[in-house]
Amino acid sequence: MGKIAGLKPSSNNSSLTDSAIQMLKCIGIKKTNSLHSFGSSNKEDFASFGPFIVVLDGHIYNPEDFPSSSKEQTDSERILESLQKISLRETLAKINGDFAIAIFNKQTECLTLARDRFGIKPLYYSSTEGNTGFASSIQSLLYLSFVSKSINPSFLKTAAALNYRFLDADPTRSPFSDIIQVAGGSAVEFTNNSIRTYSFFNWESKEKNQTGLIHHTDYIDLFRDAVARRLKKTSTPMFTLSGGLDSSAVVAMAHRITGVPQPAISSIHNGEAFDEEKEIMDIVNSGIVDWEPISINDPDIFDLLEKASIIHEYPIPTATWLNHFILTEKVKNLGYTSLFTGLGGDELNAGEYDYFYYFFADLKYQKKEALLKHEIETWVKNHDHPIFEKSNLLAQNKMSNLTDLAIPGQCRPDVNLLYKYQSLLHPDLKNLEDVIPTFQVTANSYLLSHSRNELQRNTMPCCLRASYFNTSAFGISDFHPFLDWRLFELMDQVPIEEKIRNGVTKAFARKAYNGILPESTRKRIEKKGWNAPAHKWFAHQGRQKLLDLISSRRFNERGIYNQTEVRNIIDQHFGIIDSGKNIENHMMVIWQIVSLEMWLQKFDL
Repeated sequence: MGKIAGLKPSSNNSSLTDSAIQMLKCIGIKKTNSLHSFGSSNKEDFASFGPFIVVLDGHIYNPEDFPSSSKEQTDSERILESLQKISLRETLAKINGDFAIAIFNKQTECLTLARDRFGIKPLYYSSTEGNTGFASSIQSLLYLSFVSKSINPSFLKTAAALNYRFLDADPTRSPFSDIIQVAGGSAVEFTNNSIRTYSFFNWESKEKNQTGLIHHTDYIDLFRDAVARRLKKTSTPMFTLSGGLDSSAVVAMAHRITGVPQPAISSIHNGEAFDEEKEIMDIVNSGIVDWEPISINDPDIFDLLEKASIIHEYPIPTATWLNHFILTEKVKNLGYTSLFTGLGGDELNAGEYDYFYYFFADLKYQKKEALLKHEIETWVKNHDHPIFEKSNLLAQNKMSNLTDLAIPGQCRPDVNLLYKYQSLLHPDLKNLEDVIPTFQVTANSYLLSHSRNELQRNTMPCCLRASYFNTSAFGISDFHPFLDWRLFELMDQVPIEEKIRNGVTKAFARKAYNGILPESTRKRIEKKGWNAPAHKWFAHQGRQKLLDLISSRRFNERGIYNQTEVRNIIDQHFGIIDSGKNIENHMMVIWQIVSLEMWLQKFDL
């Protein structure tokens, strides 16, 4: 599938088809296709019948739920045929897939835009001065004469204030004031006189019905089905492989389905704490994969960031996605057309380190004091760290700061991530109160509510976006089997005590993977995370370029940062790296500063 773009038809504009084509050509798409006022990079994305016109970027994984007399129907045609039988809302809710879609009804002159439940495919729109345009690319919308390049001030402040986790806290916010993001799981309806937004599905909380009757075989059967359905959409899949549980589980399941070793690719950082080669070899030696390791050792980080920034429409969130960029280019050169990841596994199975705090809050609210004491003790035992120490006091403080223990399921944002480097900002940007999000209660469980926040408003949106930019730039489709909403509905019914147990995350999934993964992988507690030693890259080959960047006239005239404070932080970072001390450095904020500046330069801002 490919990128899409278009405009809401208007009697005042006679060249809408050309405009839609130009919206795609301006982002480098040479072969464009058009239908009415819609454009796409692939002809099969379109469908038209009766009053409806459909253009789709994405995949439907449950074609059996869209019965048709023709076996050769495209996914867009299946959706169109469904609209002849049931409502648009019912049709969207029925789709198990990754999609961004535009539907125009010529009779009612109504344009509807929608994204899949997790927002895997991007979709934006701008509606000003009586004109409405949409696209899967922000740059396509900036091409339009009625869309300005004015930066959304709250986006700029959030991006500059350190943490990528808050960029999508407002799921409709984009980097530009005139451009709005269609939120995952929602539809936006444009008529002649109004704009209406609605959710096309209700994610009901099922924890009240938790009985422990969900068996590990239920999970494995559904996980197998999720992987199998996505494998059917490609003939040449490649799998990203880290030393973690999720990417290993995806490729292991693909191996079980196909019966043959699967091609897998990994980034290797020799001699670094971030290197996961030892852990990866457990999967390689099991015969599950044909492995392609890519060594990345002290590269010119500025050269890499400049190349990657060209294809990204947001600041690149973390070094992980620079790794992914390098791997994706290699995947393309090897001749593969799709890339499978383990994204979503942490949110599905309670796998991130900070999930412990919400789990503790659940136990505290439920007055399970003995179990809470045991879980905190085992958490400290399993996860204490020389830099990030664990203790009962820390657990209690985190519960108080990250949850409201008087309201079940009410989670709070970690404002320390925003305020940690507040001193770096220009005085005009230091007030961060307007960018601190308020999270809705979506479940009675703090753990469940937090995982949904992560999926829809915190870490997942920027990860999916970065994955999409990297893969689509090289003509590759990305697939994320864990982001099958049926899996989340199933796991909603699993009691929290089965998701985290004895100070170990993903306890339920670990049991389910028995016999599928090597025991060393299945039982590994340590979680490195797919990362890169960018802290050293900035201090070694990138040192002079980093100093040149923050000293440049262009950087300082933007008025985003306090130059003196930025230089102090960078000098501190160099000192920490040069000393070799095992203490916390400032890589994350340096990454944000550099990535934001390169993003601003990309858009000539």
